[in-house]
Amino acid sequence: MASAFDEFLAQAWADHADRSEAVAEQLRTATPAPETSSQLAALARFVVHLCGEHLGAFDDGRWRLAALATHPLADASVQSTLRVGQASLTLAHSGAADWRGFTAEEQVRTEAAAAAISLGQHDTERAVALLQAARHRVAALPDAGAAVHRPLGIACHNMAWTLHDRGNSRSAADTAAMLAFAAGSKLHWSKAGTWVEVERGDYDLARCHLAAGHFDAALNHAAQCLATCTQNNAPPYEHFFAHEALARAQHARGDAPACARNVAAAAAAFDTLSPDDQSACRTTLGELKALGP
Repeated sequence: MASAFDEFLAQAWADHADRSEAVAEQLRTATPAPETSSQLAALARFVVHLCGEHLGAFDDGRWRLAALATHPLADASVQSTLRVGQASLTLAHSGAADWRGFTAEEQVRTEAAAAAISLGQHDTERAVALLQAARHRVAALPDAGAAVHRPLGIACHNMAWTLHDRGNSRSAADTAAMLAFAAGSKLHWSKAGTWVEVERGDYDLARCHLAAGHFDAALNHAAQCLATCTQNNAPPYEHFFAHEALARAQHARGDAPACARNVAAAAAAFDTLSPDDQSACRTTLGELKALGP
């Protein structure tokens, strides 16, 4: 059973994009006490995301993180999360960071988080520059492993979808950044994850190229996504989204029969999903069925 804190934070994540100020007030007045260090770290990461990306309330975010630093559950791992959070807010706000006492991994995490904050504040140029700095830092490490590639994979994925979801408000520079972030996500997850993350990287690339109007590239990445699923006997959830990407790309290219085949394949995969996964995929299935011939 989820704790009161876990339920509160899950609801805060669900509400924060549309009700940022209200959720920030709830954090001040109604947050249940964390019971574990991992919960405290999760709270710190949420504070950075909400105060940085959504509110641009940099001083407030730093104040909240400073208050968490004296919490009894703030062990070494939490202190690292807090240190990165403070530095990422500062770096996104002022463009400067004091790296004294930071490990290479913490520096990468800081620059990746600062890039996401900058993008949330609609500064695509700074976001790209910060991400590039982090990637150069990783490239210079003699033994860069999953610990430094993972935060870049996460950041690139999230930022690609942030720009994807801006739709018609994307500028040409935003679109170029979206495609670069999607490619970066697949690259870094190939070094930090499994075939699942790589396959999802191709899904991201398919959807982002589709949004950019690159229909042939979208089809190629969607086909690679499905091929990886087939090669690894992926569960139906992964097949559902691979067929979704293919259907959308083929619809954009005007190939109605191929689109219909993949809509049918996605529907067949949907029928084998768990009730929870069906709930998560139902809207997407409705969108696919609405594509029509």
